[in-house]
Amino acid sequence: QAEVITQDEIGTLATTFNDMTDRLRRTLAGLEERVAARTQDLQLAAEVGRRLSLVQATDTMLTEAVEIIRERFDLYYTQVYLTDATGRALVLRAGTGDVGRTLLNQGHRLPIDMGSLNGIAATERRAVIVEDTETSPLHRVNPLLPDTRSEMVVPLMVGERVVGVLDMQSIQPGTLSSENLAAFEALAGQLAIAVANAGLFEEAEQARLTVEEQTRRLTREGW
Repeated sequence: QAEVITQDEIGTLATTFNDMTDRLRRTLAGLEERVAARTQDLQLAAEVGRRLSLVQATDTMLTEAVEIIRERFDLYYTQVYLTDATGRALVLRAGTGDVGRTLLNQGHRLPIDMGSLNGIAATERRAVIVEDTETSPLHRVNPLLPDTRSEMVVPLMVGERVVGVLDMQSIQPGTLSSENLAAFEALAGQLAIAVANAGLFEEAEQARLTVEEQTRRLTREGW
């Protein structure tokens, strides 16, 4: 800070310098806060990914995933869809709270097209962000989730293949934005790998059971 001791040109210059210094100080403080927030998001994403890697059954893993993500990021609602065998539809496999249970009981599914945020994310293989649902033409109001004010859908990718989508919603506008997209993309990547690994484990387990049953049958026939 420059000391202002006169009201002439020198004093004006000193005042201007001080104003600039204050603005820079506030800008730096804001940047530090944003970096700290993004770092926390990435740390939370890594923590969630580590916990998911310990679960092998797909449905159990997805149920735990949506609950952990909703809780750790203080969200309104979280859900995961997986693509069906045809690759033309998204089938809800996990959702938080009473809304999630209701939709699961209804066998909720969405076409992979441009008619919904989830469909757009799966079709275009990119994240779709609605920072404020009240001003976005993309958002479709869900009567079961009337308080949604921001939403982010991130595709679950294994290589070039879309295996599903992660849909997150908040009651605060701007909570889900491009600023924290990197953390959620990292989380979606970990979730996609966990889905693929869980599927491989279930296939291997089924193959093992089949071999054991065949072995028992051949043993009985031999006797």
